[in-house]
Amino acid sequence: MEYLACFSLISVICTLAGNGVSAGLYISGPRSAMLEGEAVVLECLSDMETDMQNYTFQKYSTWMKSWFQLDTSRYLRCWFFNANISRSGGRLLLELSDISEWQGGPYRCVGTANDTNEVSENITIPIIYLQDIYFQKVHSWYTSVSDILYAEEGSTVEVKCAATSSRDPLYEWSQEVSDWILPSDTLTIRNVDQSSEGKYMCQARHPDMYSLVKTRSFELRVTPKDPDMYMITGSSVDLNVGDILLYIALPGALLTTLLITFLVIILRHRRQQLKKPQISLIDAEKRTPIYKGSLQSVSSTTSDTQPLVM
Repeated sequence: MEYLACFSLISVICTLAGNGVSAGLYISGPRSAMLEGEAVVLECLSDMETDMQNYTFQKYSTWMKSWFQLDTSRYLRCWFFNANISRSGGRLLLELSDISEWQGGPYRCVGTANDTNEVSENITIPIIYLQDIYFQKVHSWYTSVSDILYAEEGSTVEVKCAATSSRDPLYEWSQEVSDWILPSDTLTIRNVDQSSEGKYMCQARHPDMYSLVKTRSFELRVTPKDPDMYMITGSSVDLNVGDILLYIALPGALLTTLLITFLVIILRHRRQQLKKPQISLIDAEKRTPIYKGSLQSVSSTTSDTQPLVM
């Protein structure tokens, strides 16, 4: 039995050494899930009697694919403004106030002395978070949804509710002054009419923390159907301010810009042509070249006793 215990201890030590982890250096912190925005404290511990001056904390960056020290990487402090490392009473602490989901780790303790390569095991803080809700229209070129959504009478309104979360949220739709509830992330209203108007609210709830809830709403307003537009398109249309900007205003602005640019180019070219010197045909007839290939000439009425050089 003693041989088995010794063998197990040696195996653990070899495993830690093979992974670059020192058996006498540890990092402590919360093992249970923390809510985003809470304060978290990590501590670096050592079996040896030390004031922890030669140790520090590191965090792994998935972007840089490497570890960096929180107390020496000054150019990264803007991302870790809420991190505070303190050494007092022989303790080395890392305090993270208002922790966010991307600051969950992993973290580790390392020795900073030149003659040591002590490294602790890694710790990752599980963080529960649920961020704000955003809406988007389904089957539409312009997916954004403002606080007021206009829809033509007889059309179909389809809005999807989404929120970024540590786990997939639970969604449900409800309508103001109504008792109906739709347990889905997508609200679909077909053949809308005046009775469909009102405020619709989406609620997203975290499955692990039922009290963590985010809500957002929009107001649906129904406009009368335009018979002329229906005859042209053959179907009802749903145009709001965003659709008008996307389909009408933006192409018109681009076309106007292209026309103005084309006119400016033509005018500049015309002005350059007018600035070129004009040669009179009469003056050209009176001047004959001195010799072949010469660029200079004299008047044909001028007598010259010197022979031409060919």
